[in-house]
Amino acid sequence: MKIVVLSSGGVDSTVLMFLTKKEGHDVYPVHIDYGQLAEEREWVASRSVCKYLAVSDPVRIDVSGIRLVPSGLTDRNLDVVKHAFLPTRNLLFVTLGAAYAYSILADAVAIGILANPIFPDQTPEFIRSAESCISTALGRRIRILAPFISLDKRETLKLAEKYGLPIESTYYCHSGGKDPCGLCISCKERITAEESLRSTAKENNLPSVSQ
Repeated sequence: MKIVVLSSGGVDSTVLMFLTKKEGHDVYPVHIDYGQLAEEREWVASRSVCKYLAVSDPVRIDVSGIRLVPSGLTDRNLDVVKHAFLPTRNLLFVTLGAAYAYSILADAVAIGILANPIFPDQTPEFIRSAESCISTALGRRIRILAPFISLDKRETLKLAEKYGLPIESTYYCHSGGKDPCGLCISCKERITAEESLRSTAKENNLPSVSQ
C-alpha cells in the first residue's frame, strides 16, 4: 500500500515511518511548514531521519501563512505553553497529506498522534470524522491512520530504542532553540517519558533510552 506519512522530525513520526516501511508499505514522507518556531530544526531532523530510514526525501508543503492565527507555536510574543493550541493544525496536516496522497494515487495518510489528548484534534473521533470528510471531498476514500493513538510517549521511545532508531537526530521543542527549552508541552512530555523510562530501567537493571 502507498502511504503518505506526516514527518515532523520527531520521534513519533520517525517510528511511524520505520514501522510503515517494515510492514512492506511504500512510504511517502510529507513535512508541513506551518510557520512554527521550530520549523528549520524540524525540517533538518525530518530530512535526516528519512535519509537514515532510506525513504524518499520528504516533500515540504509551505502553509506558513497560517501563522496569522495566534499561537505560541508560531509567535514568540505569545506564551508557548498557555497558547500552545493552533486551531485546526492536525486537520490541516491530514488534509494536506490527503491532497498529496490523492495526487500520487496513494491509499492513506498516517499521522503520529498519541494517547492522552490535550486538544480536540488528537482523538479517535477526530480521526474518524476527518477521514469521512476528506474522503467525501476527494470523491474516493483516503484512509487516515493513527496507529499510535493508544500509545504514549514512553511507548514510542521504547519502540525507537528497540529498533535502534536515531533518537538523537529527532527534534521536539516547540520553542525552536538549539537546546530544548524544557518548558513547552512537547519538552515536558519528552522529559517526563525519558525520566519514567530511566526509572523503570534502573528498577529492572536495563539500559535506558537516554543513556
